[in-house]
Amino acid sequence: MTPQRLIRKTQSVCPRCLEVIEAHIVEKGSKMIMQKSCPRHGTFEIVLSSTPSCYTELEQYYFSLSDEHYEVPEYEFWPTYRCNADCTICCFGRQNQEMAGQDASMAQIEQLAKNSQKRFFILSGGDPTCREDLDEIIRTFHKYGKVVTINTNGLKCADINYLKKLKEAGLDRVNLQFDGFDRQSYRALRRQDYLDIKLQVLENLRVLGIQTTFNATIARDLNERAIKELIDFAAANPFINGVNLFTICFLGGARDWKQSSYIMPDEIIDVLIEQTDVPISKKDVYIFQKLHLAVKSFLSQKWCFYNQVYLFVRGNGGCQPIDRFLNLPKAEPWLDRYKDAFKIRPFRARLYLGMAVVCLFIKKESIVILKELLLRGVSYFLKTRHYLKGSRFFSVSFSTGCDPYKFDFDIVKHCQNEIIAAQDLDGVITHLGSDGLYCMGLERRHLNKVSKEKKINPC
Repeated sequence: MTPQRLIRKTQSVCPRCLEVIEAHIVEKGSKMIMQKSCPRHGTFEIVLSSTPSCYTELEQYYFSLSDEHYEVPEYEFWPTYRCNADCTICCFGRQNQEMAGQDASMAQIEQLAKNSQKRFFILSGGDPTCREDLDEIIRTFHKYGKVVTINTNGLKCADINYLKKLKEAGLDRVNLQFDGFDRQSYRALRRQDYLDIKLQVLENLRVLGIQTTFNATIARDLNERAIKELIDFAAANPFINGVNLFTICFLGGARDWKQSSYIMPDEIIDVLIEQTDVPISKKDVYIFQKLHLAVKSFLSQKWCFYNQVYLFVRGNGGCQPIDRFLNLPKAEPWLDRYKDAFKIRPFRARLYLGMAVVCLFIKKESIVILKELLLRGVSYFLKTRHYLKGSRFFSVSFSTGCDPYKFDFDIVKHCQNEIIAAQDLDGVITHLGSDGLYCMGLERRHLNKVSKEKKINPC
């Protein structure tokens, strides 16, 4: 029997009945595992990490700095639940078709834009391009000084005149669903081969100079090679300012996918290290997470532990990881001191964080990026648009979501995504809560519907 070590106890849900049950985070062999047992449906395990030592250290760092009273950095607003695609992995699992009439009214949207203190908004859904008045919605947010991003599959953006209209309304960035350059990936994940349309959308975004982030879903033995392809494309195209790599989540249409398709964020990092032409240190990636979490805590902002991020710097036709320019190992001891002092000696903690930042630049290569990095950092701190503009930098994130297998109450209460949408047919906007809790609500809704159907049609 493989020995195991208990790292933490938490609350989760049974993947079958969604009842709340106790879960254990354990180190088992060379893996970090979430284990849980339901009295009705038995025991479940899912791998959280293939690097237990780094995972444990980073988890302790995360919980030492997190506070459920922090603010979310931006709001995710759903102007509609409608969508013009039918993805196999959609978290709604077609339930949004039953919510299609619940579009937020323009009067409510104007009130939200006018009264909200939040500067950054992501318009999502559904797909926001299903709103015929999307340009008016963007213009309304822009009128009140908001920075606007849309999450979209991009199907309507193949029309450059449509996309130009959105840009003229004040659109700042597009998060484009783009799963790589392989047609089979789209058939498996999106039911249709959308590659030609997606390539046209990319060209339109480039021509119009709209800052773009890739949102790619990665499934094991399907499209892992897209990881390097997307990063190489971002390195060669300055209008791409980020690559978000999401794993399969067992929600909605993907709830019955095989676990063999599942790949955790740190395994995506391993794939990237194997594929890339430039040396990347996994240890440095983890130190960068400490830096990122330290900055988030300094700004009193929430951040999900299931979302990790790294930076790359363009140059000479390619890119280099940020550790080529920053002395991350030199900064790490000060980041650890910051964590230890954060809740008991806050003033001293700030001094430690300042020392960590100074140590980052004790490297001659850092002079190349110092000015631009500071400008973008100040822009983010002051909540201006500048940090979204094209630059030598682009981010790569490695993320997963809270599905019934890895749902963790200790993590979800620090969720960085807060959803706002109309909940009823009258178009009144309400805060629906965190993304993780909302997805569990969708799963319970599906489970209740299936249960009722079985009672009506027992055969």
